[in-house]
Amino acid sequence: MSSKRLDEIGDYSRHGYRLRVDCLGCKRIVIIDPLELVMTCQRRGWSRQIDAVERRLRCSSCGGREVRLEPAFGRS
Repeated sequence: MSSKRLDEIGDYSRHGYRLRVDCLGCKRIVIIDPLELVMTCQRRGWSRQIDAVERRLRCSSCGGREVRLEPAFGRS
């Protein structure tokens, strides 16, 4: 059995996953393309590590900063 490391945003793209972004405040869920987020990190000079990106993201609905990133499975 193999395991896939998903430590950086680029790892999601490399393994064919999309990203699920959950706002823990308002419960909004958004599915995004990881390459889009990689480009944002590159433009802004951010680390591409999942934990670092989670601390920088903000919900576009409620403005909260408590978000969680994880692989998006199933249809999206």
